Amino acid sequence: MTRTAPVSAIVPLFNGRRFIREAIDSILAQELKPREIIVIDDGSTDDGPDLLESYPELRVIRQPNGGEAVARNRGIQKSEQPLIAFLDQDDLWLPQKLSLQFRVLQADASVELVFGQHRLFVEDDTRWFRQDLLGKDLTAELPGSLLVRRTVFERIGQFREDLRRGSDVDWICRAQDAGVKSQLVDAVLLRRRVHQANSSIDETLFMHGLLDVARASVQRKRHLSTVRQVEPGQCQEPPPRLPGESPDTA
Repeated sequence: MTRTAPVSAIVPLFNGRRFIREAIDSILAQELKPREIIVIDDGSTDDGPDLLESYPELRVIRQPNGGEAVARNRGIQKSEQPLIAFLDQDDLWLPQKLSLQFRVLQADASVELVFGQHRLFVEDDTRWFRQDLLGKDLTAELPGSLLVRRTVFERIGQFREDLRRGSDVDWICRAQDAGVKSQLVDAVLLRRRVHQANSSIDETLFMHGLLDVARASVQRKRHLSTVRQVEPGQCQEPPPRLPGESPDTA
């Protein structure tokens, strides 16, 4: 009998025909399977969405290109399960990802967000990134490493759609500033693919997005400190990360 959990797995897709099947297969290979898998085709111009017609388990929703935040938010809005997980089109979940995270949420109702470690792997002998990161267990609250209760989105809102880059970092900062209780699973749950297309992302735009995130977090802290006179949660400085963990929807 197939074991399932009340999880909606959301996969944004933009011109990802090269990798999307492998990503979906990693979801279907979970020891504890999500009850819902939603792919948001964010205006792809390749045949990536057509490749998914052989997967009866999927719901594929098409929309005009709006960016990664718009795609993730559409997935949240269309999903029905109380727990939400994300996977980028070029990354892979390890088979125990959902089972280990779901166990944490079951054991402690006060935990609202669970994340895990990740490792990088290289496609096509790519050399542009930091080679010293290979072979290491890396810790960062990336969308692909999270399992989060829907109530968190209801409380702090969804991803900022005005940020073309850094909307995931902004959301994590907002969660931390709001005091969302999180827990780390000390195991590698996500494999992040490094490939040539990653290096084409506009680094200047990404850094501008992070600056907007930092300013917004400072403003939230000042507001909370003034109005409530309570020390807010600390939004940590974003960990070193490679651009490209999300589909380039610019």
